[in-house]
Amino acid sequence: MRMKWISQLSPFFLCIGALAFPFSVGATNVALGVALGVAVLSGQWWQGLVRFWQDNRLLLIAFIAYFLLMVMGLIWSLDVAWGVHVLGRQWFWLLIPVVIAVLADAQWRRRFLVALSAGLTLNLFYCVMQMFGLVEVTVQGSNAIDATGHIGHIGFGVVYGLWGAWLLHLGWIYSGSQRIWLWVLTSWAYLMILLAQGRAGLLVATLLMMVIAIYHLRKVNIRRLMIGAGLFVVLIILSLLIGPNKDRWQMAWQGVIDNISTGVVSKSAYTGTSTDQRFYMLAVSVDIWKQYPLLGVGTGGLPQAVKNISELQGHTQRITFAHPHNQYLLDLVRWGPIGLGLLLFLFVVWVRESRGQDWGGSGTAPLICLSAVALASHGLFAPSMEEHFSGLLAALLLGVGLSDSSGDISSEHT
Repeated sequence: MRMKWISQLSPFFLCIGALAFPFSVGATNVALGVALGVAVLSGQWWQGLVRFWQDNRLLLIAFIAYFLLMVMGLIWSLDVAWGVHVLGRQWFWLLIPVVIAVLADAQWRRRFLVALSAGLTLNLFYCVMQMFGLVEVTVQGSNAIDATGHIGHIGFGVVYGLWGAWLLHLGWIYSGSQRIWLWVLTSWAYLMILLAQGRAGLLVATLLMMVIAIYHLRKVNIRRLMIGAGLFVVLIILSLLIGPNKDRWQMAWQGVIDNISTGVVSKSAYTGTSTDQRFYMLAVSVDIWKQYPLLGVGTGGLPQAVKNISELQGHTQRITFAHPHNQYLLDLVRWGPIGLGLLLFLFVVWVRESRGQDWGGSGTAPLICLSAVALASHGLFAPSMEEHFSGLLAALLLGVGLSDSSGDISSEHT
């Protein structure tokens, strides 16, 4: 009886962490850390791991191989201390077996999804208040003209794009007033993404929405499908041309054209526009990988390598960065071709896990594919696997998708 009471703490703190997710990194980490600790002591974590192995063995092997390489990369790291720090920040991936085990209970799964949706909805209200100057946020990349709350514009589009795509799916399989409210929330989420200044986030959110739309429209008349796709593309183009951030999109596009056409990254590029900085980071990271082509600089070795190469290039100011805003290049620089290959293998297997599932009969089945697509696409613009908001949400939603083997739509009714 006592152990049963203790086992209820894990899903309870998962729900608390989901509710706090958009508002406080610290509170979220504490709640989820308690859930993880209780699950390990009560045996729930081990139960979830066994089920993970039995039902999704190849995906688990891909995860183990990827993070085992991260641990082994400390051996040849240029900065072992920073490598340990990087490794420690990956703790949230240990939550997947917890979610698989405790949210196999349909009631707790429903409570978790309600808590997460409630937190994200309240945060939309908070962002509107921020937009009108009623609240102030000290998070970098979040202000009145870039109202993204405590998430910041880099992760905002991924978080709400992932959530909004799931709500779009739920609206498609529900009907009546439920569909209307779900799609109102979806529209609100995408509107806030459009108003924010995270350009990559909007692209990721659009891709996620297209994944759901393509699935549900695949049986529609091809002419209607083409007309719908054309209207969607026109809508996106118009939003970029006349939207509130059209100047930023134009500046970014011009920066891309300039950097590609010149093919030269100057020493002063790091102090230029954000686009110039991104290209500089990419170019320097490629130069570093050329120096360590086989095994890379090791886990956590990139900042030290950047410092070394900037000194060799004669920079008058100290230049350093922890990642090149690209998960694929980051893994290539850290661990060479093996690291990049394992990352691609993980994403491919992750997406394949949703193959053969009946999305139309389940409210959670798409979460497996959506979480993979979100990280894979966001990885082109950021270290998606290691960001708090994108990585943590993807891990939680993957666990939710894997926890539900019933395929019963009523079990996820929110």
